[in-house]
Amino acid sequence: MNNDDFEKYYESQEANEDSKSDANVILFLVIVSVIAMTYWVAGQ
Repeated sequence: MNNDDFEKYYESQEANEDSKSDANVILFLVIVSVIAMTYWVAGQ
């Protein structure tokens, strides 16, 4: 992906909102995974 594609993608508000919601989903999954691993390790 070159800079032109990047700028075109981020020019639209919808694209920005989609990427934010994707980032939130990823962040949520990471947090859930860390919590799950913590409980799993603690339960060993």
